[in-house]
Amino acid sequence: MGELANTESSSQAPSVNVEDHDEEDAPPPYGDTFGEVSDQNSQLGVDTKATITDDGRVNININQRTSKLSNLLAPALRNQLRLQDEPAPPPYIPASLGGEPGQAPPPPLNVVIHVVGSRGDVQPFLALGKVLKERYGHRVRLATHPVFKQFVTENGLEFFSIGGDPAELMAFMVKHPGLMPGFDAVRSGDVGKRRKEIGEMVKGCWRSCIEAGDGTTVEVKGDTSEDWMSNDYHVSSSRPTDPHDLPFVCDAIIANPPSFAHIHCAEKLGCPLHMMFT
Repeated sequence: MGELANTESSSQAPSVNVEDHDEEDAPPPYGDTFGEVSDQNSQLGVDTKATITDDGRVNININQRTSKLSNLLAPALRNQLRLQDEPAPPPYIPASLGGEPGQAPPPPLNVVIHVVGSRGDVQPFLALGKVLKERYGHRVRLATHPVFKQFVTENGLEFFSIGGDPAELMAFMVKHPGLMPGFDAVRSGDVGKRRKEIGEMVKGCWRSCIEAGDGTTVEVKGDTSEDWMSNDYHVSSSRPTDPHDLPFVCDAIIANPPSFAHIHCAEKLGCPLHMMFT
């Protein structure tokens, strides 16, 4: 026991005296102006100053007094510029998707992409949809919040509104962090309002799988599927020019998990589902 005690005492980390540390080890001091951080004691021979802008970005200014920092950064920056100038390699296409001579690609499909979230959530799925449409010839519909309609259509994809406001979604998550909101969220009515919004988006996701149009011309009525799946949207011409006017029943669903309706829509339609985080 005595040897064990000696071993344990000798293996303990030595105590650290904070007063023995040099001032150079301290974090950089804040500047005199709110939102600015300055560092005048860098060992690399530079004066740095960081300023927070109104949109949340950080501008960093570096005033170099020696060449130490340049010697570190210049090779990496040159390598990045060289990689940008090199042409990208041709994409790999599996044989089953027509990647070999004489191998026909699969027939065009109706693909709906369900996305709930911010613009940063929508953008990666928008890029995926463009590849599915332009390279493989599928008809792609991106179903998301109405605030992103122009963002979707100007990139050449069909848009379908599922309702909901991403700003309110983010505000709720910030106000009530964690898996389960507290009783104050129930008393204030935030939970009830959020449930109503989720119900609207679930219906919108289902409609995006089976209806023509962009989701804004059909009024959702009633509480049963027979009520709000009625064919209230009529094509004005027998040969419509707007792709949204063409009948649409999805053959496959791609979705991010917060869209909630994905697995239920796929089960109802008996179609493949691919859920993904970007």
